[in-house]
Amino acid sequence: MKKMILLAGVAALAACTPSEPEAPVAEETVAAAPAGSVAAGTYDVAWSDGSVSSFTINDDGTYSGTRDDVTDTGTYEVKDGKICFTSSAEGSEAECWTNSEAAADGSFTSVSDAGETVSLTVAAAEPAAEAPAEAAPAAE
Repeated sequence: MKKMILLAGVAALAACTPSEPEAPVAEETVAAAPAGSVAAGTYDVAWSDGSVSSFTINDDGTYSGTRDDVTDTGTYEVKDGKICFTSSAEGSEAECWTNSEAAADGSFTSVSDAGETVSLTVAAAEPAAEAPAEAAPAAE
């Protein structure tokens, strides 16, 4: 918040003026996320067979995931408290999952309608690429 400096004369004048009651400030409310939804981001997925894959959920209703060097993309929506993914591959049908509540670190488990259980954790952020060092000017 910016600090304001008031001149002594202005402050004295303001002190003599009756103040108007302040309007009540409306509290900001955040709509609760629908049950079954997942925050956008990239997750590491631990499968029941011990394999681990990467999965990204985007704010625009799309996803992408890579497992065993195969990448899949598609769309998702929340239906009846489940998150349902539909691959962009021709003939794909929605595959729905029920998510547990997220832990403080954002991790959670998810169970598919087919009975598959996976554990998801928020993927570690990639370190920012360092800018190349500038070359020192040549000595003359």
